[in-house]
Amino acid sequence: MNKLDSLISKLHELQIDGYFLPRNNMFITEDIHPAENQIMHISGFTGSAGTLLIMKEGLSRLFVDGRYELQAPKETDPDKIEVICTAHTALLEWLSQNLSNGFRMGYNPLTISIADLSRMQSKLPQIKFIAIENFITTSQNHVAGRVFEHALEFSGISREEKIAHISEFLTKHQKDAWLFCAADSVSWLLNLRSKCLPDTPILRAYAYVSSTGEVSVFGANLELNEKQYPTLKFYPINALPDFLKKHKKEQIYIDEISTPSAISTICRKHKITLYHHSDICGEYKALKNPIELQGIRKAHERDAVALIKFLHWLDKNFDNQTELDIVEKLHEFRAQGDNYFSESFETIAAYASNGAIVHYQPAPSTNKILKSGSLLLLDSGAQYYDGTTDITRTIALGTPTQEMIDIATYVLKGHINLSRAIFPNKTTGQHLDSLARFPLWQKGLDYKHGTGHGVGCFLNVHEGPLGISTSYSSYPLQSGMITSIEPGYYKEDRFGIRIENLAEISTCGQSNMLCFIPLTLVPFDKKLINPALLNPEEIAWINTYHERVYQTISPLLDSKDQSWLKTACKKI
Repeated sequence: MNKLDSLISKLHELQIDGYFLPRNNMFITEDIHPAENQIMHISGFTGSAGTLLIMKEGLSRLFVDGRYELQAPKETDPDKIEVICTAHTALLEWLSQNLSNGFRMGYNPLTISIADLSRMQSKLPQIKFIAIENFITTSQNHVAGRVFEHALEFSGISREEKIAHISEFLTKHQKDAWLFCAADSVSWLLNLRSKCLPDTPILRAYAYVSSTGEVSVFGANLELNEKQYPTLKFYPINALPDFLKKHKKEQIYIDEISTPSAISTICRKHKITLYHHSDICGEYKALKNPIELQGIRKAHERDAVALIKFLHWLDKNFDNQTELDIVEKLHEFRAQGDNYFSESFETIAAYASNGAIVHYQPAPSTNKILKSGSLLLLDSGAQYYDGTTDITRTIALGTPTQEMIDIATYVLKGHINLSRAIFPNKTTGQHLDSLARFPLWQKGLDYKHGTGHGVGCFLNVHEGPLGISTSYSSYPLQSGMITSIEPGYYKEDRFGIRIENLAEISTCGQSNMLCFIPLTLVPFDKKLINPALLNPEEIAWINTYHERVYQTISPLLDSKDQSWLKTACKKI
């Protein structure tokens, strides 16, 4: 009996009609270790986002967003799981329309947030939600994570100063403490990192910060010398309930989006009053300080050196390389850079039809051999101690078709359109998203993913609260934030195109306006640019960008790489 069938049998035993399984662990807004990916182990789906509804009767359902509409059906058994794309049918809409009155829904209160559970209970009054912590064997990875300091030369602000801000805020608002459950917020607040995850150096822990500035840290499998951090108290994660019991009748801030619903239950039991407030650490860390910005810019320069060396190598050696060869070779170039720590996510090296799968990652079973005549979509990034990078370039191998050239040019036009934008302070990403889509819309084309996401500093490559998309991006943009700009187009069974730079949001002149300054300094593939489809302003932007790339990066290269870069950056 496979794992899905075994869980369905368990539903029958418990008299539960279905089980709601998000791709989470107890750190709800974080990525997870591969060993913790229960959706993958149960269904075969390897994507980075999704929700599995295990049904006692009939097909189970896997809900994915538009990035995985093509991928998910290829990885799951259609006789057992129906894939539903939320770009067409929203999750709550489907549940409302398809689950009968009295439906008994199991869930793990450690892996669903207070906000999500409350929204589901409000929108789905006909469903009875039943908390079951041990329905699926714990998904927490038990590999020890070495904890280390994120040095002040990179973080720019000491942990003592950050904690003082929190305690002052609590005192001002007459609250006793703040319980932070978002691991990246705790990592930022304490200037601590760890090697718990392959590509994200977060400290997987909760932090209880009192109004007097005392900090209690609750983590699992943290490998550290507590004497190095005398101002912090460390506890195992399972000590949190007893700890909260000792703080009866306190008034505590939490962020309902990142706090598991289990915390709410514990606090009710001990008469602790919870007040919702958006994660103040998330707001602070989105605004990079001058030291962070300086380091991030330098990290992108080193990243550009690695990418340009790689692209030069690829230009002469792509024939008969595989996608997995490409992943390994790019890593080899990146790992040579100063302050390199790891990749920032698994590299997407997608050749030809694989490129149409938005977040495809090569595996032995899908590993294509590169040859002339199609496109390579390469989305990759790195963690450096002084910054986090993320870049996508689409590269023509050999001679591309006119269709590929023209569509790539429309994608580039969208990228330029948003990159050139000047907009008022605190404009939301939702208001800017259409600038990137407009050139594609004019040709009846579009893409089913967001246009931009925030990026951390030696933290998450996808960082809230900011974003640029058609929805869920209402956070106001401000100077000092970092975002990606990444429009694309995907033709099923043929090719994929995406162009991504990271950009710093900065003040524009003396006015109250903002603009984007590119951080990524790697040329676009001119074989995929049709100048006839560009207006003079777009051509000028490309030429100015390429001139900046050449002037900044060429002094860091040897003569052969310099020569290749000079040709790649030649004016259109």
